[in-house]
Amino acid sequence: MRRSAAFTLIELTLVAVIILALIALSSPLFKSTFSDITVKDASYNISKLITYAEEKAILERKEFKLLIDKGKSGYRLVEPAQTATTPDRKITGRFGRFFKLPRGVSINSEKKYITFYPDGRCDTVKIDLFDKTGKGYRISSRGFGSLVEVSQLESD
Repeated sequence: MRRSAAFTLIELTLVAVIILALIALSSPLFKSTFSDITVKDASYNISKLITYAEEKAILERKEFKLLIDKGKSGYRLVEPAQTATTPDRKITGRFGRFFKLPRGVSINSEKKYITFYPDGRCDTVKIDLFDKTGKGYRISSRGFGSLVEVSQLESD
C-alpha cells in the first residue's frame, strides 16, 4: 500500500473554517480602527490647512478665513470680501478648493469662520470632528503664535 502525500478533504475544510472564523472575529476590529483612522486623518488635514492659512496671511499680508460648512460637511479657505455686499473670494490652487469630510465624519465648531490676520494672529480655534460611534478629535489653537494642536476627545 502506497500512501499519497496530499491533504484530505476534511483537513482542507477544517483549515478553511478556521480561517473564516478568524476573519469573522477580526472584521469588527478592523471597521472601528478604520473609522478612527479616517477621523484622525481628517483632523490632521484641517490642522495643516490652518497652519498654511496662518503662513499665507503673513506672507501675502492679507486676511484669510477658514470657512466651516456644517451643512455640506466640509471646509474651505477663502479671502474675505472687501465690502459687506460682495461675497468672499475663493482662493485659487489646490488649497482653495472645498474639502469634503469623509462619509460618516461630522464637524462641529463654535464659529463659522476662523480669521487669519497679516500680523500672525488668528481667531481662537476649537473644531471637533466625530465619527458615527462618537469617537473624535479636537483641533485647537489659542491664536497669536500658538501651535495647532490635535487631541483625542474622551468618550462619554
